Amino acid sequence: MATTMQPLRRRINTKTFVITLRQIAKHLKIPQERILNWEKWHNVLWVHIKGIGGYFVSYRKLEQWIAACRTLIRSCSNLNALNDFWKSISREAQRYSEDALSRLETLSQERYADLFTRQQT
Repeated sequence: MATTMQPLRRRINTKTFVITLRQIAKHLKIPQERILNWEKWHNVLWVHIKGIGGYFVSYRKLEQWIAACRTLIRSCSNLNALNDFWKSISREAQRYSEDALSRLETLSQERYADLFTRQQT
C-alpha cells in the first residue's frame, strides 16, 4: 500500500459493491415498496422514493464501504501507511455514522499496536 494520501473514493471501488433493494430500504428505514428505482452512481447511490422524489445515499454510509475500509486498514504494512490511511478517513469523518467511525478507529488502533510491536522486534 502506498503511503501517499489518496482520497478514499479512489482507493475503494464501489463498482464491486453488491447492493440490494432490501439493504437500501433498511438503511433508509422505509418499506422496500416505497423505492421506485435506484442507481449506482460514481460517488453516491441515487434512490427514487415514492412521495419524496430523488434522494442521495453516500456509499460511506453503507456496510460495504466500512468493510472495504477494514480491509485497507488490515493491509497497511507499516505505521506510515496506517497513519496516512487514518488521515484520509479523518478528513471525511462527518460522512460516517458514529458507530462506523468508532469501529474503524478501534480496528485502526489494534492494527497500530500490532505494527508498532512488529517494528520493535
